[in-house]
Amino acid sequence: MPGKKGKFIVIDGTDGSGKATQLKILSEHLKDSGLDVEIADFPQYGQRSAAVIEDYLNGKYGTADEVGPYAASIFYAIDRYDASFKIKAWLEAGKIVISNRYVTANMGHQGGKILDKDARLAYFDWLYRLEYEIFGIPKPDLNIILHVDAKIAQRLIDKKGYREYIGGEKKDIHEADLNHLINAEKVYLEIASAFPDFSLIECTKNGSIMSIEAIHEMVWNCASGLIFDGELFKNNNKPGKKPLSVKVELLDSSAKMPTKTISGEAELNLFSSKKCTIRPFERKLVPTGIRIHMPHDHIGYIYVRREMEKDEFYSLAGAVYPDDLDNELKISIFNPGRQLIQIDHGQKIAQLILRKQD
Repeated sequence: MPGKKGKFIVIDGTDGSGKATQLKILSEHLKDSGLDVEIADFPQYGQRSAAVIEDYLNGKYGTADEVGPYAASIFYAIDRYDASFKIKAWLEAGKIVISNRYVTANMGHQGGKILDKDARLAYFDWLYRLEYEIFGIPKPDLNIILHVDAKIAQRLIDKKGYREYIGGEKKDIHEADLNHLINAEKVYLEIASAFPDFSLIECTKNGSIMSIEAIHEMVWNCASGLIFDGELFKNNNKPGKKPLSVKVELLDSSAKMPTKTISGEAELNLFSSKKCTIRPFERKLVPTGIRIHMPHDHIGYIYVRREMEKDEFYSLAGAVYPDDLDNELKISIFNPGRQLIQIDHGQKIAQLILRKQD
């Protein structure tokens, strides 16, 4: 993205929530979409800037509560300051930067040590000034918080291997203390609901961790709208071929952004933005909650596809011209059977293929 500043996304959350896994998958998805991606990972274990953090997590200075939130926060802030120069350079170069943990980790783990809410808010104010004003580190455009119940998280942590930064042990002083994890979990939930640039993703369902793919879908839905800034960049960077970009406007805050299909560089999956019922032999326009602005030298085509999971409805074919997309994109769905069809919110209902006009 020459001449355009990059985007900065943080993936954080409770321990055992799969932050590193989701960061890796998101990074690969973005690269497949033709974007330049850089990764920041905190703490920077093995670097001089993280040496005191390693000693802290290894228990050299006492328990987490004995060290206290303010001193421990400075340990981590210095490490982020060290990394801030490369992050700034990446963003100025127009790259997408994804960070595994950031200031949010101090807010959750160190803020969780402060049980009084007013005192915790005062700590947040202090932390903000320290990190963003005194050290001047970059502010994220989006903080994605992955949430797993602390008790489930500790069971997942038990499955991790031995780690070098804590002398070959499995758990650091945070992970070994269930009360610490519970308090940190409460604060992560608190900040996710209190700040506008935070998005909370629930990673468990019915007491069990959800699949990696299901969690990624939610992460992608959060990140894609911000990263593309309403534009879906297609990976058409072939010799002599200009990359295709399609601007997408969310008309419904609960709507899902289109996603790139596996098979096509200029094909988008489309999703329903409403729950609706279609009676037998009825044809209904199903809203997507989005408006698409595509180049005027292109034409869109609604792909005739059979719903593979249920094998029970058709999305009807039709050409879509740029001028047709001035309003919300709606998909014509036909029910050929004798039973009612329920279309769920967020369900994939069609594909849009983009082709240059002759």
